[in-house]
Amino acid sequence: MAKKKSTKQAAGSAKTTASKAAKQSATKKATGKPSAAKKATAKKTKPPAAKKATAKKAPAKKSPAKKAPAKKSPAKKTKTPPSATAAPASAAAPASATSRVTPKVSRKVTLGKHPQKAFPEKSSSSDFRCYGPPATRDGQFNDVMICDMGCFTQDGKDSNKYYHGAVVQHLESGNWYAYFEWGRTGAANPAFQFVGCRDEAHAKQEFARQLHSKNDSRGEWVTVAGIQTLRARKGKDCYLVRPMATRSTGLPDARTIKMNEGAKEPVKKKAGRAPKPRYDQPTMALMRDLAVGALSYTRGSLVGDSLPTQQAIDEARQILAEAQQRVAKVGDSVKRQVKDKQLLQLTTLMYSRIPKKKEIRAKESEWILSADNILSWQSDLDAFETALYSTDIQHDQEADFDPFGGVKIDMQWVSPTSKLGKFLHDWWPEATANRHAGLGTMKIKNLWEVSRHDDDGKIPKMQAWVDDSKPKIAERAQYQPKRRDDLSAKDRKQFEQSNTALLFHGTRSVNVSGILREALRLPKQLVGVMITGAMFGPGLYFADDWKKSAGYTSLHGSYWSRGGGTVQGRDAFMFACDVVLGNPYVAPKWGPYTSPPSGHHSVFGKAQTSGVQNNEFIVYKPEQNRLRYLIEFTTTR
Repeated sequence: MAKKKSTKQAAGSAKTTASKAAKQSATKKATGKPSAAKKATAKKTKPPAAKKATAKKAPAKKSPAKKAPAKKSPAKKTKTPPSATAAPASAAAPASATSRVTPKVSRKVTLGKHPQKAFPEKSSSSDFRCYGPPATRDGQFNDVMICDMGCFTQDGKDSNKYYHGAVVQHLESGNWYAYFEWGRTGAANPAFQFVGCRDEAHAKQEFARQLHSKNDSRGEWVTVAGIQTLRARKGKDCYLVRPMATRSTGLPDARTIKMNEGAKEPVKKKAGRAPKPRYDQPTMALMRDLAVGALSYTRGSLVGDSLPTQQAIDEARQILAEAQQRVAKVGDSVKRQVKDKQLLQLTTLMYSRIPKKKEIRAKESEWILSADNILSWQSDLDAFETALYSTDIQHDQEADFDPFGGVKIDMQWVSPTSKLGKFLHDWWPEATANRHAGLGTMKIKNLWEVSRHDDDGKIPKMQAWVDDSKPKIAERAQYQPKRRDDLSAKDRKQFEQSNTALLFHGTRSVNVSGILREALRLPKQLVGVMITGAMFGPGLYFADDWKKSAGYTSLHGSYWSRGGGTVQGRDAFMFACDVVLGNPYVAPKWGPYTSPPSGHHSVFGKAQTSGVQNNEFIVYKPEQNRLRYLIEFTTTR
């Protein structure tokens, strides 16, 4: 994100309603001192540096999962993770601010575990209320009331499982239960079980006890990609907490418990009359379609309505960064990759925290965090992030819809009959060497002019940086407009002098909105890694031939994207960007560059010279590029 995200919690927004004598009694039980028996049990289940659990010993009946051995305590045998000493705001918040159910009928609760796949009190799944906040950290279950966890193991198995827990209340009787659900991620008809409890405090104890038994009681604390997490003990399946903004697991009311840990603060609206839309109708229609498309893609990639929190997405990017470094050492062989313990651990952590679908008995090359799969994950995370910030597109008034989430962007549709429209319609389709003749001829459907306020002033500074070095420019981009009619005479001179070119960048349709909001991300963590389509290291890649960039779009039959990441009702998309190339370094072959060699300002992957078939221009400073135009296009063969 362009700005630091601050923790935001959306679970339970209504004020607590005071109940009568029964409610007060339950409150006393929840806040009273634990008994000696409770304290003894707490030692077995407490996470490192977390509050003491007050769970009572589990009933003797069959549990949905085996209980952790009583003699071994992870808190005693492992070091306390630094992050556990101070719980995040979302975990330290009150249990819930949602009003509790006022009983309508008096009905005795059946204590203990109920039969699996059976609803208590002759009820149905919609007869229960769920409460927040959700769990966001492993081992921290005392102050939360709903939790999603995942377990991904490939050590002789093929599992991608989930475990869900919630403290729930019957809508008629007001009776309290701990509810648990488990199964394969994305599979239908999961198993579930209710545990009848005396009151809210008892339900929270049973909830925490069972989650500890699936989580920190089965693992040991480790640091992976800078994240404090759990590694499964030998012979154990350890479920890791999945921080979810929205979920598709659990009872129907669980869908109402939402939060977005790590999200940026929403832009506050000024009081008074609603402002008029800042964008024209074609632009608003585009952004709505892109937002809906990102949501649709995300739901097809993840499970149902599940969406990870912003914090989970940010941490997933950390995992990918670590995996990229590891792949550089292990090499491209999938056989070596799937046997590498560190890469397996990173893959397990990734799938355990992000509920992404995986086919049963999928090939190793499809799930291990290989170089190509890392690139795919990166694009998916960008789409998930777009979907996350598009979940509130339920407004009736178009003026209420901010397509860029508060980021200041000037964007307007360009008429093909305007001077600018004619210039771009004439130049863009002709900017090609036609090496990919199978793509046919470009047909521009829509064209937009884009200006991100955060990018103001960056290009002139980079041009001055180039001018100060007084370079002798030997290489320039091909297929450039004969005359930049979209520039002033002064700017044309400056662009020529600094070798600033108008270059192409293709992307999947589901990633367009994120690029507009965040600009092109510089993948700094790609150092030392060769990935498909990024053969010259961790830079921003551009082409002077639109057919090269078309291979990365959602165009049907595109080479790299395989036509994936489409948006219903829309064609493919491509950006044209101002890119300060300065004096490009012609790479003799592909390699893990992190910056241009001394005396140069960019790297030029030259066709037929650098081991590539088409020209590629790479810059390693994000300030060297600026989004200028966006087209929606198709091709005719």
